[in-house]
Amino acid sequence: MTARIEIAKLARLLGEDPARFGYLARVPPADVRAVRERATEVLFDANRAAYERIAAASRLVPNAITASVAQRAFGPVMCARVASVLEPERALDLAGRLGTTFLADVATHLDPRRAGPIVGTLPPARVVEVAHELVRRRDFLTMGRFVGDVPEHTLRAVVTALDEDSLVRVALHSDSHDHFPALFAMITTVRLPAFLHPIAADDDLATDVLPLLATLDEAGLRRLAATAEELSTVDRKKLRAAAERTATTTGLGPLAAALGIH
Repeated sequence: MTARIEIAKLARLLGEDPARFGYLARVPPADVRAVRERATEVLFDANRAAYERIAAASRLVPNAITASVAQRAFGPVMCARVASVLEPERALDLAGRLGTTFLADVATHLDPRRAGPIVGTLPPARVVEVAHELVRRRDFLTMGRFVGDVPEHTLRAVVTALDEDSLVRVALHSDSHDHFPALFAMITTVRLPAFLHPIAADDDLATDVLPLLATLDEAGLRRLAATAEELSTVDRKKLRAAAERTATTTGLGPLAAALGIH
């Protein structure tokens, strides 16, 4: 995880422009993440008792009415806070009654520590709908937070539905790169050229993504290597420069060889 990505996540949590935290660029990414996790605890645990009271009161009316009131009166931030203290079954039922645009708004504000039981049980088609809305907004940060929360069949549906450039950016913003090899394995070989092209075309993106590619297993790196050999000389040169810039050359195995790194 690069400092730039961690700074973007911290800025999102605090509702600020990432540029405001530019002074953190030289801080180790793990330290920026530690600050974000501590801030998450403080922000999401504040007023928890009040959200629990709202959740309890909402049980007195049918879910259809609760969902309607939530969209018209509470807004996405309040709904996200209350969702974090609801029983997963009830949160799932309410999510099914919300419009896709509003549900995407709520997803942006969900407590990442408690979103798993909710996001993980949503129907794949519903997750894909929200994913398309978030891609339309270029909100890859929100999508990346939930990569590790959805079951395999749902992740596969999302991978199939999204374009390659979006998949690169979603994977990059995941809170845990441990899930990337599984996500990458779901990308068919015919799609790999379109997966590599946006990386080669954007120096900043390449700098962020090369360390992520280094987490792939041997089979994944061989698939990428075969694709890299078909890239233009210019694109291979750009990827090679990014690998050297990020000191990931030794972790790329056969991909490094395909890029001409010796």
